[in-house]
Amino acid sequence: MKYQKIIIGSGAAGLFFAAACSAGAGLILEKTDSPGKKLLLSGSGQCNLTHGGSIKAFISHYGSAGKRIRSALYKHNNQSLMDFFTEHGMDLLERPDGKVFPRCLDARQVLELLLRLGRENGWQLKTDCPVTSLAVQPNGMFLINGELETKQVIIAAGGCSYPATGSDGSMFPILESLGLKIVSPRPALVPITVQNYPYKALRGISFPSAVVRIDSHQLTGPLLLTHNSFSGPAVLDLSRYAQSGSSMEISYASELTTLPKASSSKKSAAVFLAERLALPKRFVEIILKRAGIEPGKKAAALSGKEQKTILRLLTCDTFSISGTSGFSSAMATCGGVSLDETDLKTFACKKYPGLFVIGEALDVDGDTGGYNLQFAFSSAKRAAVAASNE
Repeated sequence: MKYQKIIIGSGAAGLFFAAACSAGAGLILEKTDSPGKKLLLSGSGQCNLTHGGSIKAFISHYGSAGKRIRSALYKHNNQSLMDFFTEHGMDLLERPDGKVFPRCLDARQVLELLLRLGRENGWQLKTDCPVTSLAVQPNGMFLINGELETKQVIIAAGGCSYPATGSDGSMFPILESLGLKIVSPRPALVPITVQNYPYKALRGISFPSAVVRIDSHQLTGPLLLTHNSFSGPAVLDLSRYAQSGSSMEISYASELTTLPKASSSKKSAAVFLAERLALPKRFVEIILKRAGIEPGKKAAALSGKEQKTILRLLTCDTFSISGTSGFSSAMATCGGVSLDETDLKTFACKKYPGLFVIGEALDVDGDTGGYNLQFAFSSAKRAAVAASNE
């Protein structure tokens, strides 16, 4: 069968392309039994669509790729994205932290809107249809699975994160067979595991203003302890830099520089420090044990050396990274189709002008807070404009 356009993948990028492109509308191929599974997970099911503020501030939230995707982000920025949704009847809410959500806080309504707009543009959706082959024919047309012929192909199959949603990296070997360079995928926005993790019993304890450092990269923000790893935005946003054997340093309270004086206190060290530093008592008890101090020891009896050890553990706790929690826990993928392979003004491949790559399939990963969805939508819109003009 012949089509003008075929979109591979019905996630955020693929569905937004369909919602933005009516010219030569065609077929959307989804490998799972239903569309938008990963979109439904975004923002814990509430769908963090983008981030507020100036689009210029977005660039630093995509690592080394930020400057390269500047044109797409500026051309179809966060304000134009918000206008798109409000113009189609979806009220939005910007939280004090800048994250933008649909006011309904329901990702399913976002999915239903994009699906409806795609149908109105003439797109057909075919589920349970994994792509196993993609070939370029002598006439320049593309052949998918040996039977679907099309002039244009839009790769919106995602990366490797949350593979159960269909975003399992299976398109990368197929694209590599066409001669496209694939940057080896790694988990991003993922909890970091370390050697000798000491907080197994403290799952769920968080710190609102921690400082996390990996090599030369540093962030201040919320830190979360899980049963086997460090998580929370301050860790997730740095996870793209996590390499086995690298060092990670943590200050559990960004403004802490000295311990409070306890010379007149009759309280135990654990109770005194927990109260005065506004830290969970169970956490302080483990810090004291790691320092070789009994938690029940009187705070006033702490020696100068013991206080220095406690302060070091609270402000410069150092771990050796063993890895991450893997793609099953990762919100995004670091790696994918190299940006060198595409014209970043149109997202068309330089080798094959009729082949577009958008969203997480590209070697772009953003921080938490709506940055990955913003890039998915920006790249999809830019590609839709270019594909409509061909």
